[in-house]
Amino acid sequence: MGKRSLLGKCMVISLALLLAMLFSGAALAGFSDVKADHWAANIIKTMSEKGIVSGYPDGTFKPNNTVSQVEAVCMAVRSMGLQAASQGSLPEITFPVPGYAENDVKLALQHGLIKDTDQFSAYSAANRAWVARLLVRMIGKESEAQEELLMPVFTDMSQIPDWAVYYVRVAQDYDLIAGYPDKSFKPYREVTRAEMVSFLSRAMDKLPGTGGVAGNTGSVGVQQAAGTVKGLIVKVYPEIGAFVVEEAGGNLRTLYLPENASISVVGSSSQGLNALQPGDEVSVGLDSRGYVISISVTDRSGYPGTEGTVFDLDLDNMLLTLQLNDNRLQPYRLGKYVNVTAPGVRFPSLNDIITGDRVKVTVEGSEVIGIEILEVASRLTVTGKVITLNTAMNFVNLEVDGRMHVYSLPASVQVNISGMTNAYISDVQEGDTVTATINNGEITSLTVTGRRGDNDLNATIMAVDTVNDRVTLKDRNGKINVYDVLSNARIIIDDDDDAELSDLKQDMDVKFRLKDGDIIYLETDNKVGGIITSIDADSLIMEFQRDNGERKTYFIAKSADVNSKDNRDDIDEIRRGEYAYLTLSGDKVLEIDLKSTIIYRVERVRDSVDRLDVVDDDDDSDRLYIRSGVKLIIPGITYPGVSDVKEGDLVRAVFSGDDLKSVEVLEPLYGQVTFIDTARSTVTLQLFNGRTTTLDFRNRSMVNDGGRTYSNLSALTTGDRVEVIENSDGGYVFRVMEEVSSKLAFSAERDADSIYLVKGNSWERYNLHSDVYIHNASGKTLGKGDLKSGYRVVIYTFRDMVYEVVVE
Repeated sequence: MGKRSLLGKCMVISLALLLAMLFSGAALAGFSDVKADHWAANIIKTMSEKGIVSGYPDGTFKPNNTVSQVEAVCMAVRSMGLQAASQGSLPEITFPVPGYAENDVKLALQHGLIKDTDQFSAYSAANRAWVARLLVRMIGKESEAQEELLMPVFTDMSQIPDWAVYYVRVAQDYDLIAGYPDKSFKPYREVTRAEMVSFLSRAMDKLPGTGGVAGNTGSVGVQQAAGTVKGLIVKVYPEIGAFVVEEAGGNLRTLYLPENASISVVGSSSQGLNALQPGDEVSVGLDSRGYVISISVTDRSGYPGTEGTVFDLDLDNMLLTLQLNDNRLQPYRLGKYVNVTAPGVRFPSLNDIITGDRVKVTVEGSEVIGIEILEVASRLTVTGKVITLNTAMNFVNLEVDGRMHVYSLPASVQVNISGMTNAYISDVQEGDTVTATINNGEITSLTVTGRRGDNDLNATIMAVDTVNDRVTLKDRNGKINVYDVLSNARIIIDDDDDAELSDLKQDMDVKFRLKDGDIIYLETDNKVGGIITSIDADSLIMEFQRDNGERKTYFIAKSADVNSKDNRDDIDEIRRGEYAYLTLSGDKVLEIDLKSTIIYRVERVRDSVDRLDVVDDDDDSDRLYIRSGVKLIIPGITYPGVSDVKEGDLVRAVFSGDDLKSVEVLEPLYGQVTFIDTARSTVTLQLFNGRTTTLDFRNRSMVNDGGRTYSNLSALTTGDRVEVIENSDGGYVFRVMEEVSSKLAFSAERDADSIYLVKGNSWERYNLHSDVYIHNASGKTLGKGDLKSGYRVVIYTFRDMVYEVVVE
C-alpha cells in the first residue's frame, strides 16, 4: 500500500511537471522568463546548452535587457571557442573592465575582436553598429570592410557612424544582422540579450572552417546557394556588376554578376544592369556559386508607396492628407504604429512632420505603416516677419514661429502690397509681416500683410520746392507724386532733429508719413544705399545699383572721402560688388561709406556705459557702443538692452564706414558633420543638442579651418566638429574645431567649468562650454562627474572653449 501511494505521488508530480512544461514554456528554454512561444526561445536554449550564455541566479534570462559591450565580447569569445584554444601570453588591457571578464577581453584583443583603437567601453550598451563590427571580425571578414567597396543600402545610412559604415555593409551581405521592415538599420539602437544570442548564432554558422563562408579570400557567403531570388530592385551598381534586391519580408540581398559578364534583362528594352530601375519586380536566377545568370523584370509598378506633399496631418483622428503631383488630395488612415524616417534625423516621429513636407508613404492593408520625409517644407504657405531682405543675392530671411528660415527669391516672384498696383520685391521692407507661398524652397508669391510702420512710406526725392513747401517724390513703382510739407512737419537728416526743408537734396532716399495727404514726418540719413557695379578710379565715374533696383551713373568728387572699417581710404581700394552708402550732391558723390560686417565674440558687457568689449577672429579687440542710432537685435527679445547680451555671445556688427549701424546676437549651431552631399551642395549636421539639420552651402558660404578660409565644400570632412553661423548673404560660415586627445589629469566635479588634460609632464586647463556635450564612444550621454582621472578623452575646442568631450 505504501508503494502504491508512492507511485501515485510520483505520477502526480510527473504530471504536474509535464503540465508546467507544456503551459509555462519555461522548461523549453531553461529560463522562467523565456516562454515557449518567445521568438528566440530555441536559440537561447541551444546557446545556453553550449555554455555560450547563462542566466541569472533567480533562474531568469532577462531576454529584453540591454547587453553591454563587455558582455557581448564574452559571448563572442565563448561562441568561437577561444577559451579552450588559448595559447601563449595574452595582451595587457589598457582600459577598465570587470574582473570576471578580464581573461575573455584579453582573448578578444589577441584575436582582433576588439582593438585598442576602438574606444571600447565595457559598461556601455552595445548598439547595432558596434555589434556589426564585432560579428564581422568574428567571421574573419574585416578585410572586406576595409576595402570600402559598397555602402549599406538602408534608408538611414547617413546615421551610421563613419567607422561602422562598411562593417554594416559586410554584416548585411553575410546575413549577420538584418534591417527593419522600413528598410532602416537603426545603428544606435541598443541590442538586447535575446538579439545578441540570435546574432551570434548566425555568426557561428559562418565561422572559418564551418563551411558557412570561405576563408578571407572567399566569395560572399549569403550568395552561395543556387536557385531563384524574387523581389524588388532597391539599388543598382552597374560599375561593379551588383544590385540589391528586397525579398518578401524585407530581407535585403546583394547579388553579383560573374566577372566581366553581360546579362540580358528579360522584360526590358535595354540590356545590362543599366536596364534595371529601383522598384522593378524581378526574378533572378543564380548559379551554384551564387552569381547571377538571368534577370527577368516581371512588373514595373514599383514600391507600394505614394509620394506627395503633406496637405494636412490630423494626429487626433490619425489622418494624413497628401497633395499629389497632379494637385489631387489623397487621404490616408494612419496605422497604430507608423515608422517615420528622415535623412540625418536621429529619432524622427509623426510630430516632426509639418505641412509642406514632401513625403513617401508605405501602405499595408488600408493603413500607413511608414512615412519617409523626402524634403522638408517643399511646398507650403507661411506667415512671418522679414528679418533680412537681400535683392542683390535674391534671398529673404523670415522669422516664422520663432525660427529663422532662408528662402530664395526667383525673378518671377509675385509681390502683393495693399495700395500698390505693381509692387516689386524692392517694395518689401525688413520688419514687414508677410505671407509667402513656398515651392521647392523658393518663394513664388509674397503678400505683405503688415508693414513695419503702418503709416511709413518710402520714396526718392526728385525735387524740393522751398518756396511753396513742397517735395516731389518717386515711389518704388516709379510713380511721381507732389506733396505739401506741413509747417510743423518733423524733418530728420542724419539724426539731426532740427533739419530744414532746404537741407533735403535730390536723390535722397526718404521715409515719410502723411496726415490728410500732407507730409507730417520725413526722415533720411542723407545717404543712398546700394551696390557698386563698376568704378573707374582714374575717370572718377561710378556705376551704382540702388536698393530699389534703379541703376545710376555718378561722378566722384576729387575730394570725396572714403570710409571703411578696414582703413581703406582711397578710391582705387574700392572693389566692384561692394555695398556702400553714398552722400550725394546732385549727381556727384561727396562721400563713400563702405559697408562691412564683422563677427565678434563678446568678452565683457559694460551695460553702465552701453558698451560691449569684443574680439574678432584674429583676436583683435574692439569696443562696440550701443547708443542712439545703433540697432541691437537679440532673437526672442522685442526691446533688447545691452544687459541682455551675455559674455561669450557671438555678435554680427554692421558698419557704414567707421560708424556702427547694428549689432545682432547670433545663435550658432554646434555639431558634427555627418554627411556631405556635393551634388546638392548640402551639409548634414548631428547637433550636440541631439537634433539633426541640413544646411545649404551657397550664398558665399565659407569654411574656416586652422586660420585659413575656403570657399568650396571640399574643405569640410565628415566627422568634423563645427560651429556654424549664418552670414549676411544668407549662407553659412563653418568654423572647424580643433581636436585634442589626451588623458584626464584630474577627475572633474559635477559642476566643473573646466577640465585638465595631461600634457607632457604637466597638464593644461580647458574651459567647458555651458552646454558641453559629454558622451562615450557609443554615444551614451555622460555628466561632468563621469570624467575621472586617467580616462583617455578626445575634446573638440574652439577659441579655448570645449564644446564636446568623448570618453574613449
